[in-house]
Amino acid sequence: MRNYIRHPTSIPIRVSAASHIGGQVVTNNLSAGGLSFFTDIPVKVGSIVDLMIPCVSPDYQGEGIIVWRRNHKPEGFEVGVRFANDDEYFRVRMVEQVCQIENYRQQLVEIGRNLTTEEAALEWIKRFAANFDQPDV
Repeated sequence: MRNYIRHPTSIPIRVSAASHIGGQVVTNNLSAGGLSFFTDIPVKVGSIVDLMIPCVSPDYQGEGIIVWRRNHKPEGFEVGVRFANDDEYFRVRMVEQVCQIENYRQQLVEIGRNLTTEEAALEWIKRFAANFDQPDV
């Protein structure tokens, strides 16, 4: 049984590590416990990676640990990363923001505006991020 609910998403993240992963990848799914992404680099389970997710406010920067790797031919590998930092509140808030951004993007599609996830995130942040933690009155 899973500890965290996974949310399918395609947010861009930056991953770097001594194992030569580098640059931007796109998440496959995200939860409060970690995330998964695809890469063509055969990363080693147990490797520490630096993560940067710029499409949430504030930007998420933290470490992760590669906890699993699956071969996906010909694309490469699907990699599972567990967040290394214990700031549960921040991780849950980040996941909630990503879900809100994806919902916003889908609403825009329904009215004929097709934005990439990154474009929708930037627009959502400008419009709604400042009030994201405020209770509804």
